[in-house]
Amino acid sequence: MSLKVGSFTFLAESSQMDFTGKLMLSVFGNRLLDSAGMHAEKSGFGMAFLNEHHYTWVLSRLAIEWNDMPGQDRQYTVDTWIESVKSLFSKRNFMIKGADGHVMGYARSIWAMIDVDTRRPVNLLTLRDGIMAEYVDSEKDCPIDGPGKINVKAETPALTTEAQYTDIDINGHFNSIRYIERILNLVPIDEFKTKRMSRFEISYHSESFYGDKFDIYYDNNPETSLHLFEIRKHGSGDVVCKAKICFEARS
Repeated sequence: MSLKVGSFTFLAESSQMDFTGKLMLSVFGNRLLDSAGMHAEKSGFGMAFLNEHHYTWVLSRLAIEWNDMPGQDRQYTVDTWIESVKSLFSKRNFMIKGADGHVMGYARSIWAMIDVDTRRPVNLLTLRDGIMAEYVDSEKDCPIDGPGKINVKAETPALTTEAQYTDIDINGHFNSIRYIERILNLVPIDEFKTKRMSRFEISYHSESFYGDKFDIYYDNNPETSLHLFEIRKHGSGDVVCKAKICFEARS
């Protein structure tokens, strides 16, 4: 496999299953981010380099589409590659395969890099003399749509919550996957019992920190099985992130 593509194998452990016997979406999301981090490390622009220069990667958008999730004690592999690099953003894609090689799903993501001291963006095109351009693979296919616009019309919060110790990541802000967990917990359990998630999208708009309070707005259309979410900071109303979940009938 080309050095432009990172390939990482994981085991779906029993503690990572939901009640349907499939890998939880939050764990799955973490494995995508782990794969991105490990590939960046191997390529020369991972945490070792970032820590030395006080930089960090920031996930901006993520879209995942899948036809199956790994079951208990099943191995699965995540392939990841960079589709494009511009000065402020990089697009990174993923392909998820079962142990037998069959494709289980794809994901698209958009990333930025910031200086942790100034919170200002880092120019990706000049990073380490343009090293990221050497790892771009614009020809490899990722046959799903990227993240789109999400418009939430709900006027009353479905939940008010607060950032606590277990929500805070190594960069000191609210972990991106924790938002996914908060969102999933608002979906009625019967939706998971009678249907299956087929697509998930999330876009991040601003950072949050320990002690911040949030209001989560939720639109649910039973006819389309479409669930829309918007998380805003309590009081100011500033948008933190937006998300969309698509369900479909079980086969």
